[in-house]
Amino acid sequence: MKITMESGRTVSLLIPYKFIEGETLVYLQKKSENAPRLPGYFGFWGGGEELSESPEQALKREIKEELGIDPEGYIFFKRYEQEAIKNVYICEVDDTFENKIKISEGDYGKWFSESEASAELKLSDGDKIVLGEVYKNFKK
Repeated sequence: MKITMESGRTVSLLIPYKFIEGETLVYLQKKSENAPRLPGYFGFWGGGEELSESPEQALKREIKEELGIDPEGYIFFKRYEQEAIKNVYICEVDDTFENKIKISEGDYGKWFSESEASAELKLSDGDKIVLGEVYKNFKK
């Protein structure tokens, strides 16, 4: 699978997760059909860095814009150089997470187990790699 880089694009992304009965669930965004990138796909929350922003500043701004919350308790997971430079953060959340957020970008959010995410879910090739590594991380 070949992944080509969009020149100069750097993004900060958040993957909220929780554990239910020993299984890791991740909360992904369903992009709207008129989204500028990957319409109709599922993906991570967050977006592009603006001028002079650090990855962490971009993450906080994007999550405030997209979910209406100030992210807390997140940790840096890994930097990927794929179709863009992706700074990926993860954050464990509790069962009240969906009551605390107000989705203002994309159609909706949905929880996915590893088997659900790998079975025919529309994700970019790069996001499939990231998600695979996130799930693998929690099996350690």
